[in-house]
Amino acid sequence: MRRIKTAGTPINCLLLLAITFGTGLSGQIRADQNANWYQIEVIIFSQQDLYQDEQSPTNITLQYPQNWHRLGDDTVEEQPSIHRVQEDLKLGPEEYTLNRTAGYRVLAHMAWRQPGMEQAKTPWIIVSGGHRHGSHHELEGSLRLVLNRHLHVQADLWKTSFASISGTVSTSPNNANQPDIWPQLPIQPWLIEDRTLSQSLPGTAAATVNRIENRHPPVKKISVLKQSKQVDLNELTYLDHPEMGVLVLVTRHTSTVAD
Repeated sequence: MRRIKTAGTPINCLLLLAITFGTGLSGQIRADQNANWYQIEVIIFSQQDLYQDEQSPTNITLQYPQNWHRLGDDTVEEQPSIHRVQEDLKLGPEEYTLNRTAGYRVLAHMAWRQPGMEQAKTPWIIVSGGHRHGSHHELEGSLRLVLNRHLHVQADLWKTSFASISGTVSTSPNNANQPDIWPQLPIQPWLIEDRTLSQSLPGTAAATVNRIENRHPPVKKISVLKQSKQVDLNELTYLDHPEMGVLVLVTRHTSTVAD
């Protein structure tokens, strides 16, 4: 496990050790190919880069996948195998600890149940959290759990720092007349579907809808966490980045049909 940087003196995995012991679960159980159901619980949090040694590249590509699912969207029927979980969460103490630890802030805490599915069939779960800025959130992206021979969690997340300058497009805070060096934030995929419906509106109304969809203050910085990691059942998995982290806990759901 890599070192977590906290406010004050850096310590090696102290926070993660406390979190891991807090789960009270055994691990090292091999994934079963017999399509059993799993519960996936995820906490995504920001953390201070105390050493300021992370230079985020600007030549990045931000995009949502084509095969996506939005938890809690009752209008979506094409993914009956994904079920949002709002009760029986196990990482509540970890969220409490992170929010009370200097330098950390929970951006999203989510959970769902799904059967084990191979990569080609597994949808990406849409993620958004943190502060809202116009039509975007501080944290955006997607992640998923896939089952090949073993279980893997895959994450494609970006955390955006916005300037405290009002505006409708991303421009440089130092020169509002020059385009920002950062790529344009992608429009959320469900809004793109709504945009198709907006084409039937009168011209002025449709243009207004399209402009509101991608309204946000100027972008100061974008940090990207794009990782894939094998997970063990009942073991806390950690995806690390100097400015954010992801805790993933995968447990077997005892029922063959999601509740």
